Amino acid sequence: MSDPFAPIGDGKPNGQAPAVASPQWTLIVPVPADASAPPARHPKLGAYSARWTYRAASGDVLGYILRFDGADGKQFRPLAYYAPAGGGAPVWRWEAWAAPRPLYGCDRLAARPSAFVAVCEGEKAADAATRLLLDFVCITSPNGSKSAAKADWSPLRGRDVTIWRDADEPGLEYARKVAELCYAAGAASVAIAAPPKGVKEGWDAADAEVEGWTPARALDLIGAAEPVERPAAEGVKKGKPKKERRARQRDVFMELTRYCVLWHGPDYEGFVTFPVKDHLETWPLRSSALRRWLATRACEAHGVVPGGQALEDVTRVLEARAVSEGEQRTPWRRVGARDDCLFIDLADSQWRAVKITATGRELLDAHDFPFVRSPRMRELCPPLGGYSINDVFRPFANVAHDDDFILIVAWLVASFRERGPYPILVLNGEQGSGKSCFARRLRSLLDPSSPPIQGPPKDEQALIVTAQNSHLIALDNLSHISPELSDGLCRLSTGGGFPVRALHTDKDENIFDGARPIMINGIPSLADRPDLNERAIIVRLATIAEDKRRPEDELDAEWAEARPYVFGAICAALSAALRNVGKTKLARSSRMADFEKWSTAAEPGLGWEPGTFSRAYASNRKDNAESAFESDIIAVAIRDFMVQEYSYFWSGTATELLNKLGLVVGETIRQMRVWPKTAQALGNCLERCAPLLRGKGITIERKHSGVRSINISRARESDAPPAQPVDFP
Repeated sequence: MSDPFAPIGDGKPNGQAPAVASPQWTLIVPVPADASAPPARHPKLGAYSARWTYRAASGDVLGYILRFDGADGKQFRPLAYYAPAGGGAPVWRWEAWAAPRPLYGCDRLAARPSAFVAVCEGEKAADAATRLLLDFVCITSPNGSKSAAKADWSPLRGRDVTIWRDADEPGLEYARKVAELCYAAGAASVAIAAPPKGVKEGWDAADAEVEGWTPARALDLIGAAEPVERPAAEGVKKGKPKKERRARQRDVFMELTRYCVLWHGPDYEGFVTFPVKDHLETWPLRSSALRRWLATRACEAHGVVPGGQALEDVTRVLEARAVSEGEQRTPWRRVGARDDCLFIDLADSQWRAVKITATGRELLDAHDFPFVRSPRMRELCPPLGGYSINDVFRPFANVAHDDDFILIVAWLVASFRERGPYPILVLNGEQGSGKSCFARRLRSLLDPSSPPIQGPPKDEQALIVTAQNSHLIALDNLSHISPELSDGLCRLSTGGGFPVRALHTDKDENIFDGARPIMINGIPSLADRPDLNERAIIVRLATIAEDKRRPEDELDAEWAEARPYVFGAICAALSAALRNVGKTKLARSSRMADFEKWSTAAEPGLGWEPGTFSRAYASNRKDNAESAFESDIIAVAIRDFMVQEYSYFWSGTATELLNKLGLVVGETIRQMRVWPKTAQALGNCLERCAPLLRGKGITIERKHSGVRSINISRARESDAPPAQPVDFP
C-alpha cells in the first residue's frame, strides 16, 4: 500500500493536491477556532468510518487521522490545515504534518503528568486501552508501525512507559523501536507487554476489549511486562565485563509495584489497588494483604525470598507516594454510592459487588470501586429474587408484634445506605427469647463478620476501632449502657468525628468521621437516656415456649437457604427507595427524618401499603418516649411537683427547685447516685429532660435578667397537645 501520509491530488485543496508535496503550502497548528469545518468525505475514498483527533498539550486541535473501509480494505489518511504561502484563505488538505509528528494523546499526557503511560500501535487500540487501563495515559504515534521514528516522543521524558504490542512481527519491531525512541527522549523506564499465548495474528488492545477483558486482566498483562534495558551511552569505553550484581530486594519490590494504583483517603491514610487473577483488590498500605501479594509476586517473578526490612522500606515509599502523588478518594466499607446508585461489597474471593439502581439490581464481576476490607469481614451471599420480604423473612423474626417486624425490615433497608443517620436497633426480651441468635442472623444479612456479635467496648477508642473495621456495630447481651457509651453510640448513629491519639506518638491523631448502623440486645431496658431513646427502634422478642424450641443447626440450615432470597427482597426495597426518595414528602419530621424518608420511599418495593411504616414508627416512638420519661427521675419529679403543688405555673431559682423536688421524691430517691446534689447539676438534668416534659405538656424556661430563675408551666388539659413522640435537641 502507498504511503497514506503522502499528499494526494493535483495541487488543489480537499483532495486535489499534486502528487508531490508543494512548498507553497504552510501548515497551521493549532487549528484556529474560526477554521472551516473539516471535510466529511474523501474525494476518492468516500465517507470515513472512524476519525481520531490529534491535540496539542493545551488541548487545541492539530489535525485528524481518518479511516476508510472499502473494497480494497482499510486505509488511513491524515487531514491538516494549511495556508497558501503566497496568501489566501487556509484550507483543509489530505496531507500530514511534517516530522516530528505529534503523538495521539498529547493532551492527556499533559493533563496527567504523573500517570503511567501505555503505548499501543494505532489509535483504535489506544482508545481501547484507555477504557481498560483506567490509571494509564494510552497513546500512539501516527502512520502505523513503520513511522515511529517520525513522531515526537519528547513528552515521555521522565515517564514510566509500557508498550502493549501487537501479536505479530511488525508489532514486535514497532515495540522495540518505540522503546529505543522513548529512552532517547528521556523516559524513566520502558517495558514491553507480550500478548497472551494462543491469540490470533495481529491481536491488540482493541481485540482484548471485544473479547470482554476486564481492567484487572489488562492491568495483570501490563504488570507482567518485561523491562527493557536502557541502551549504553555512546562513547563509553568497553572494559572487562563486571560480575552481575543481584538486584536488591527493595528494588525488586518497587519494580513489582510500578502498576499498582496508589491513592489516599481524606485523612491521608494510604491505599493500594493491585490486580489479582481476573479482578482488582484494594487494601490499606499497612495491611498484611499487600505484604503477602508482594512476597508472592517477588518469589514468582524473581525467585526472591522477601525480607522484613525490604518490605518495610517499600511500604514507607508507597505511603509517601500515595499521599503526595495519589488521587484522594473516600474508601467504602461494605457499601458505597456513585451516580445515584448503591453498591454492596459481597466480600467474596472474586471481589464481586451488587449494583442497585432505580430499575433493579446487577451482580458485577469486575469493578474499580474503592471497597476496602478488614480481616474480620466475611462473605455476603449474592441476592436472589422471587419472594416477598414477608414470606421469606417473617418466619425467622421472633417478634411479638407485626409492627416490630416492619421496623426491623426498615432498619435493614436503611442500614444498606452509604451514609447516615442510622437508627439504633434495640432487641429486648427475656432470657431464652433468641436475642443473640436473631442478632447473628441480622448481621449475616447486612455485614457478615467474625465475630458476628461482641460485648460492650471498654472505652471510646475500642468503639472506634470496631467502627473502622465494620459497617455494622453489633453489641450483645448488655445489662447496662453507661453515659459515655450512650453518647458514643448516639454520635455514631447520626454521624460525628472521633479523634484519638495515634499509638507511639505525641501529637498525631487517628480520626474516624462518619456514621454506622448499630444493633444492641439485652434483657433490661437499654435506651432510657433521652438522646439514645430518640435514635432507637426498640423491639421486643417473644418468649419461646419449650415445645417450640428447635436445634440451632436446623435453624441455621434453613436460614442459609432463605438468606439469598431475603437479601434479594431487601435489594428490591433499595431499588424502590432510589426510585421514590426524590419525590417523597413527610408530613412531620423527627430527628431521624432521613431514615423516615428512605423507609417511606422503600414501601412499594416491600409490598407494603402507603403509610405502613409511618404508623409503626410513630407508635414505636410514642412507646419509647413514655418509657424514657418513666426512667428519668427528674422528669417524673417535676411532673409530680407541678401536679401536687403548683398545678400550672412555678417560678424560682435552681436551688429553690432542687429543695422543692427533694420534698416530693423522699429520702430514698435523694440518696440515689443519679439524683443531682447541686443547683448546677440540676440545671444539666433539666436540659436533658426538657423534651420529655414537653411531651407531657410541661414547659421549662430559663430567665437570666438579673437573677437566674426557672419558669415551669403546665398546660391545662384543654390546652395540652395530643400525646405524640417528642424530639430531642
